[in-house]
Amino acid sequence: MKLSDFTSPFGRNRRGKAAEPENDLGFGTSITTSGERLINPDGSFNIVRRGVSNWRPYQDLVEMSWPRFFGVVGAFYILVNAFFGLVLVAIGVDALSGVSKTGSLAHDFAAAFFFSVQTFTTVGYGAMSPVSAWGNIISAGVALVGLMSFALATGLLFARFSKPKSSILFSDKAVVRPYRDTPYLSFQFQIVNERNNKLINVSARLTMSWVENLNGDKIRRYAGLELERSQVFLFPLNWVIVHVINKDSPLWGKTEQEVRDMQPEFLALIQAYDDTFAQEVHANGSYTNEEIFWRRKFERMYYPEGTRTVLELSRLHLVAPMEEEE
Repeated sequence: MKLSDFTSPFGRNRRGKAAEPENDLGFGTSITTSGERLINPDGSFNIVRRGVSNWRPYQDLVEMSWPRFFGVVGAFYILVNAFFGLVLVAIGVDALSGVSKTGSLAHDFAAAFFFSVQTFTTVGYGAMSPVSAWGNIISAGVALVGLMSFALATGLLFARFSKPKSSILFSDKAVVRPYRDTPYLSFQFQIVNERNNKLINVSARLTMSWVENLNGDKIRRYAGLELERSQVFLFPLNWVIVHVINKDSPLWGKTEQEVRDMQPEFLALIQAYDDTFAQEVHANGSYTNEEIFWRRKFERMYYPEGTRTVLELSRLHLVAPMEEEE
């Protein structure tokens, strides 16, 4: 069975009827708004969830960005100690020794807040201590919350650091250029591993999505694109991923304007085995009309230097006109 059995012509079966989107990635066929993309440049889905939401604190804290994570931890730390500080002020700072009585509410709250901080973190400088039953009860509560909070924070930090995540970078441009010394064109983009870790058995899958007018209704079509090379065993340098536009391609015979009128989006999925975490990782990317440059080529990212090869990651996004090709 060939790829053309599924993709040519434009997702129709042999009887001429519209075929089901075998290569549909789960976005459906109804997203046809002009300029709307399925996958954002950072690899996330261009989907906004509304309505009933199921909030999972652990999952959200593990998956959110580092600045937001530290912001949440810092806010929790301040709010918890402020709460216990207010409780101590409510029962009176007389429950604490080492606190000078000035009659100022701000002074009392500051003393109670920092007493809670010292108890929460088990620092215990000794300058302030509880001297009443209520003071000891509140101190015990602060200590319990502090121990549990540090245990949870330690678990979250370990989960975030141990979570395997790829650092595969996609070029911010894709190019359409002649394929070697053949009469065919090719669609190309390139990727590189940002980190210095070892990725092995790296595979790529490319799917094209476009809008088609069927009996006056716009529907979205999908087709898997055959790649010149779909897998590399080692990934020490950049990898230019190439789809040859031959007779089995939905782009066959199309001019640049005809392709742009199709409102295409090229969806890329990269999978690899991360030797550091001993787990599979993946990365997503996509390209729309504004990111596809015709008759361009990628500039070389690596060059020899003595006995070594230098890979310049900053050259990932550089393209040049075909006329400059040697």
